[in-house]
Amino acid sequence: MAEAHPLNSEWTMWHGDALEKDWSKKIQPICDFSTVEEFWQYFNHIPRPGKVFFDGDSKASVGPSNKVIDELSIFKKGIKPEWEDPQNRDGGCFYIRQALDPDQVDIYWQNTVLALIGETLDEKDSIAGARIVDKGKNFALYRFELWLKTADEDTVNKIRERFHECIKEGSPNFKKGHPKFEWKKHK
Repeated sequence: MAEAHPLNSEWTMWHGDALEKDWSKKIQPICDFSTVEEFWQYFNHIPRPGKVFFDGDSKASVGPSNKVIDELSIFKKGIKPEWEDPQNRDGGCFYIRQALDPDQVDIYWQNTVLALIGETLDEKDSIAGARIVDKGKNFALYRFELWLKTADEDTVNKIRERFHECIKEGSPNFKKGHPKFEWKKHK
């Protein structure tokens, strides 16, 4: 058996059940992983946001229970994808809320996830995680976020620059160009 390749951090992937109204039950973990091999074992089987989120006509259901997923998140293990988590309270997030082509969403999501687990974006262990939320009702609309545990200006600026480069990596020039993420402090 081949030797596993450990990641610097352990991670948890989460999903949001679109039909669940109780916030405490809405966001549920999908899996935890700490090696490259475990990551690919899970990531290869989790539907991409552009395939399950609202596409202008409908939302797809997934799995044996036909869940309708309206959020995907990846956070360092032990950090919940909610602002109330103690590690998120003093931070903020880079975000966009806009209509994007489903292929664009999938490339940006994959680039972000790979940069997170490869820790090419992080500065001083400042990143908590990322999430993408389906906000579509009559057309495909997404909220895409990168969460930081800090609001330190120098750290935020370094990560912003890396993040804007990261999402464009390997992606074609889309009609609307690449988005510029805004910064919002939690407090």
